[in-house]
Amino acid sequence: MILPSWRGATVPTAVRNNSRIRPRHLLRRAWGQVRWKMVALIIFTGTSTILVVCLVVAALNVVVRRESANVVEKEIQVLVQASRSVAPAILDHAGACMVTPANSGGLKPLLAYTDEAFPQAQTSITVESAWGVQSLLPGPDPALAKHPDWLREAGFAGLVVDQGRLEIRDVLVQHKGACKVTVTFTLPLGSELAKRLSSAGSMEVMSVAPRPFRVHPLNQRVLRTIEGNFVPGISRPVSVVLTVRNWKTGVLEDWLAYSVRPTYSRTFDGVTRLGSQLANWVWLLAALSITVLLIDASGVWMCIRFGNDVATAIDDLSGAARQIAGGNFSWRTPVRSKGQIGDLVCNFNEMAIALERLQKEEAAKLRLESELEVARTVQEYLYPRMVPVLRGVTVAGRTVAARMIGGDLYDFFDLGLERIGLLCADVSGKGIPAALMMANLQAVARAHLGDRVDSPAAKPAGFVEILNQQLAGRFGDNRYATLFWAKYDAYSAVLTYVNAGHPSPILIRSTGEVERLNSDGFPVGMFSNARYVAGELQMRPGSRLVIFTDGLTDARNSAEEEFGDERLIDCCRTIAVGIGAEGVAGGVMRAVTEWAVGTEQFDDMTVVVIEVAP
Repeated sequence: MILPSWRGATVPTAVRNNSRIRPRHLLRRAWGQVRWKMVALIIFTGTSTILVVCLVVAALNVVVRRESANVVEKEIQVLVQASRSVAPAILDHAGACMVTPANSGGLKPLLAYTDEAFPQAQTSITVESAWGVQSLLPGPDPALAKHPDWLREAGFAGLVVDQGRLEIRDVLVQHKGACKVTVTFTLPLGSELAKRLSSAGSMEVMSVAPRPFRVHPLNQRVLRTIEGNFVPGISRPVSVVLTVRNWKTGVLEDWLAYSVRPTYSRTFDGVTRLGSQLANWVWLLAALSITVLLIDASGVWMCIRFGNDVATAIDDLSGAARQIAGGNFSWRTPVRSKGQIGDLVCNFNEMAIALERLQKEEAAKLRLESELEVARTVQEYLYPRMVPVLRGVTVAGRTVAARMIGGDLYDFFDLGLERIGLLCADVSGKGIPAALMMANLQAVARAHLGDRVDSPAAKPAGFVEILNQQLAGRFGDNRYATLFWAKYDAYSAVLTYVNAGHPSPILIRSTGEVERLNSDGFPVGMFSNARYVAGELQMRPGSRLVIFTDGLTDARNSAEEEFGDERLIDCCRTIAVGIGAEGVAGGVMRAVTEWAVGTEQFDDMTVVVIEVAP
């Protein structure tokens, strides 16, 4: 055995140096534990192979026999489907309130075609009027025109049993003017139909005396059942059982209609004639048995030949597994043989190397997650801790990062004299790079809040231009941010805004009218010389402005459907007026979260709301 050197334990040098030398008695004991299992496995494999072959042959025989009966049943069902078009065709060619069959010119050719297509079929037409009941065509028993109690007024089409006779019966009733016309079509399941089924299915279909189908009693001979169903080559016919409806009671019953003699492939033809070929089958079975025994003997020899390698490898791998389970991922198992066993040991060593590497990566990942958790806590302090309080106006904001930290930004700025500034931005990308650019954007914005009143930064357009110049090229050529900046004056209720490539905010007036504040400029950070134009908006009492990032509208549900602008507008409309900006922001974020439940969030989501009191 390989003796591990545990911490605090003293291992003799001689034992440590010879830890990889296996004593002979341990080798024999390991081999003794494995060899009988291998021998038993080979014997079980050979025996099970023979049993499986026998079961497959028996199952194939059952399938062949039952499939023959199924073919006949399907042919009869095809006839039933074909017969359903006879009665409607006769009614279509018959005139209203017929007195004689000559009333319709197309009726005679149709009846002639029916007789040719369905030999031994009978068709009758019964007309009920104020003058009584008249049968126009010789057909089935006139008593059939009287409908049983279970038959619907519209008619019936299918297999029936009437007084012990199996028939395909189609009864159709139609009111034509003042008359009630009943067409009855019957086709008996007899010997003529058996001949047609034989020629159609290329098998021998024999007519039998119809009788109800009954399950065999429990005391039936088991050997006879096995012989008739599971032994290949038995020529006993297979019964065709049909589900028919009793014409008098309407109850579904199972009746024996025909018997079929299956047609086997050429492989089974010789089995049906035993005789002189019996010896050939005996020798064939004997040859198969000897082959199986030789395979089993070869398996035993292979067990003895490779048992030593298997036992050695198992013991080495067991010791290595104990070392790895104890956390010693630097352990390596010696490769003592080639082939699949040697590959197994090599794969085990590769697994140990991968586990050692994974352990180091996991430690690094834990350190990174710890640092990201600290970064997320720091980023939360970048968002407004307190919401500005203005007369007659409420503002609020919510954000949810797609990852641990995000690149969306919203902030409120106290501009004095009942004025506030609102900033909502979406930095390109996600994760740490976006978070760093977001923090820099916020720092630049707050740095220019102290500019003089007459400076360009005091105006919304000039403020956005300064932000654009500060960000352009600082984080590379492919980094930018969409931005919406607005200044709101509570005295005049005027909103002055600049939309720099941001999704158009939604303005909902007290009347329910919706207006979008469309973008009129490039995202900041793309072109340093970009110019921006500010717009003004009069905020009426009861109006509500919803500013958002594209993470809300791009949110997808489990069916890969986006939340979209229309759903966002409807959500903003359905939130009651006067609930306040905080309630609106929470309702919007809750609706989007419920829409995307069960799916992975792939973009940051931010919403900022300003609501004027009614």
